[in-house]
Amino acid sequence: MTAQDAFPGWDWDDPDGLAGQLDRFSADVATCRTLEPAAGGLPHDHRDFTELGLTGIEFAAFRTAHPAGLGTDLTALRAPDATTEPGTLYRVDGDRWFTQLDISKPLPFADASVDWVYAEHLIEHVTMPVAVGWLREARRVLRPGGVLRITTPDLARYLVGYATNDGFLARHRRRLSTLGFGPPMPQRPAFLVNQIFRHFGHQWIYDLDELRHVLTLAGFEAGRIRHCAYRQGARADVADLDTAFRTDETVYVEADR
Repeated sequence: MTAQDAFPGWDWDDPDGLAGQLDRFSADVATCRTLEPAAGGLPHDHRDFTELGLTGIEFAAFRTAHPAGLGTDLTALRAPDATTEPGTLYRVDGDRWFTQLDISKPLPFADASVDWVYAEHLIEHVTMPVAVGWLREARRVLRPGGVLRITTPDLARYLVGYATNDGFLARHRRRLSTLGFGPPMPQRPAFLVNQIFRHFGHQWIYDLDELRHVLTLAGFEAGRIRHCAYRQGARADVADLDTAFRTDETVYVEADR
């Protein structure tokens, strides 16, 4: 059986037609062994977070790798006997916290609640107005001296790869194939640039300057925004949340409150 046979009806050249299949793929990974609703509702202020042993929030994470992090995502998380609902705090597999949040809406937390906010490959999935609104909310819930760390596909890296044929686009294609994310992509360079805009629910692709733009619109001071390297940042525990498999396509940025 060929790779294409394993994904009947999958047409990489039709991103709108693939949207439903990609949504199902995302839902399939949103699973865990156990979900336990917590008494008392969501943490609201810094004291509530501290009492739960939480110091920060990781967005787009069903199960954050940070032992003191609250994981959140728009998609519901499912266990064999339970499914998350917005507005409820859950204990995931007995050792992590999760709540279902929509970043297009105000965050249900008080000002100056947490010491850090982290999001890996999230901001490209929403329009720029939604991104700016979410970044304003992230800044609001950060304590003075707190840090926001965001990572996203780097438009500059894709365009350099296209212009120079340096092998980046081919490596990116192989990486997605190893994840089993559909059949192998076409090898055409123009397709491999277009897919970062048109697939995976992406809405806006950033380079470093574009990230600086939305962060300043959200109220972060230009002098407190910095370009970082993979797993290098103001807080080692937060920078260590960077995952290794997509470092070559990613731009890393931090902003201090």
